[in-house]
Amino acid sequence: MSEIALTETEAQALLRCLNDRVEPPADLAAKLFPSVHAKFDFRTLNNARIPTIEYAGKRSEAAILNEASAFGAGSPLQVVRFFKGGKLKKTADQMELFAKEAGETYETGWKNLIVQGDNLQFLKTCFINQDPIIKDKVKGKVKLIYIDPPFATRGDFESGDGVDSYSDKVDRAEFIEQLRERLIFLHEMLADGGILYVHLDYKMSHYAKVALDEVFGRENFVTEIIWKRTTAHFTAERFAFVHDTVLQYAKGSSFVHHRPIVEHPDEYLAVKYRYEDTKGKYRLSDASGAGQGPARKFFGKSMQPPAGRHWPSQEYIDLNKDEYVLGDDGMPQKKSYLQGATVGSIWDDIAPINSQAMERLGYPTQKPETLLERILLASSDPGDLIMDIFGGSGTTAAVAEKLGRRWITCDFGKHAIYTIQSRIATIEESQKLGLTPEQGKKKIKYDKAPKDFGVVSVGAFDFSRIMDLRKNKDAYVAFVLGIFGITERGPHFAKKYHVSNVIAEKDGNPVEVYPVWEDKWLKEVRVDEDYLKGIVRQANGKLKGTYYIITPQACTRVGELTLPNGKGDKVTFKTMSFPYKILEDAARHFQLSEQPDSPENINRLISSVGFYFNEAVEFKVKKTPKGFKVTTFKTTITDTNEQAFAGLDGLAMILVDTDYDGETFKVDSCFYQKDLKEGEVALKGTNSKTALIAVDKHGNESQIVTVK
Repeated sequence: MSEIALTETEAQALLRCLNDRVEPPADLAAKLFPSVHAKFDFRTLNNARIPTIEYAGKRSEAAILNEASAFGAGSPLQVVRFFKGGKLKKTADQMELFAKEAGETYETGWKNLIVQGDNLQFLKTCFINQDPIIKDKVKGKVKLIYIDPPFATRGDFESGDGVDSYSDKVDRAEFIEQLRERLIFLHEMLADGGILYVHLDYKMSHYAKVALDEVFGRENFVTEIIWKRTTAHFTAERFAFVHDTVLQYAKGSSFVHHRPIVEHPDEYLAVKYRYEDTKGKYRLSDASGAGQGPARKFFGKSMQPPAGRHWPSQEYIDLNKDEYVLGDDGMPQKKSYLQGATVGSIWDDIAPINSQAMERLGYPTQKPETLLERILLASSDPGDLIMDIFGGSGTTAAVAEKLGRRWITCDFGKHAIYTIQSRIATIEESQKLGLTPEQGKKKIKYDKAPKDFGVVSVGAFDFSRIMDLRKNKDAYVAFVLGIFGITERGPHFAKKYHVSNVIAEKDGNPVEVYPVWEDKWLKEVRVDEDYLKGIVRQANGKLKGTYYIITPQACTRVGELTLPNGKGDKVTFKTMSFPYKILEDAARHFQLSEQPDSPENINRLISSVGFYFNEAVEFKVKKTPKGFKVTTFKTTITDTNEQAFAGLDGLAMILVDTDYDGETFKVDSCFYQKDLKEGEVALKGTNSKTALIAVDKHGNESQIVTVK
């Protein structure tokens, strides 16, 4: 990091602020973190003549990116579940998702990812590029990103009389700033020549277009695609909204584009392509072009072109003589063979999912696979990495899987995560892509097992699994450094400080990660005064200042301690114990976003900060004539007033697998809190194979329970 030039007076002022635990003055904070406090250069903006949206709370791109780097804003990743061939592998550990076998390349060793958590936290983790699961695999390597962000809600940010209220303006500004912040990080994820597709509706597409011009550059705007998603319906007040907008932007001028071709309608072919030979259907067109030219030989006879027209060169005519015929007027005409229709920017040939389609999952915002199929085929190649951070029902991941692309998808909601997991695990039973309408009626199956994929959590950790990470050094180190927001790490620090366990730096000082991955250290060695003296001896006088040790609380016997280094300087040892005191305090005051408790708010834009720990959810049910009834639901979470939820108030949803196989939970329906009537759910066919998972409003989930 660059050196900060502070006067003695400023340094003393900063120390007083830290001792008093108060915020430093704005001018001093700006000097400490110039990038975070960067201001817009309006003169440069004016010269560039790029329209921008200005609003309170808008930060510069440099501030957003530098904040992630300076404060380690990403969250470590934790493996939740791992699947091979669509089957749950119960013995999978943290390393399974990023370990490569002998002979594997970056591409062949890739494991597809479903990420549960705040997508902004995940993007920051990818940007920092330290966590072993994604290190050097995602940042700058994604070839295509498709996002279908939640469309702005709350009355479309408009009051009844059409005049924006103060709160409406705030909502709009927050929506755009949250989307813009994600776009900035997505730009960093794209490879050179990568493509971004942003799917929006009429509410916010115009604002998003200006934000995209800022982030990607107006010169990198490619296309505005209009998708006609439904047929017109009558409304007395205004023209019916029947389309969505998809904005396409590139990172750089060289990007993949494979021109999509579609079949012409039969009625069009009957009129335009009435002729056929051994090469196929064709139509006749004028063989001449604009501009006067000389006579040419056709069928052994010299023929003058019509007035003001010219023929192709004689060489071309002779080379393609079989494609010329004489028209009814005795003039040459050229055969134009049927090649299919080139797709333009208006897509009115992709229908929404009907209720009988094999891909129909009942997810509120599900998009048809044919829509994503066209996008991926047009702008990516097999093996390319595809990303979708608003995963929803998992259409992007499913289509990428079927088309041989690698993929990452992310969503905050547990309903979405289990829906995507089920969709990928059972993908061989789903419908094949690229079918004709007639083939589609036969419901031909994809019939291939999915490639290896894992479900990982970002920003949410299970206490019971933390120590399991010690089985692998890299995974453990990534976890604990991520918890304390430390991003400066590497093997060179051990050489720099002459201490073998130093693995990172914090504020320019060495950080040791206590090696609990070795049983001897975990069971027999403790961080006490003798241990610290051993570090001083090992460094041979090279240490001075602050020395941090990250260690489980059970492994330390001392707090802060200062020792001489043998050369007249002092070393102050500071332990950063986990997971209790520091982490429980952070978890207690962590502001959690709530899981949606109805389909209407399933796609709220979620922004979390930091991390939290999964809490236990107690859940029991009994069978009833109508379905099942909740007999026990207990969660330790509290509401915004730090009060415990009473009864079912803390419940967000119940996920259902109506035919649980005892291994992989495949969600096929979801009941939200509002669907319960006095704790009872109406579900036909409920039996002993019906399995349930309860999810509380903070995203904590119960164990799988069966209906008895």
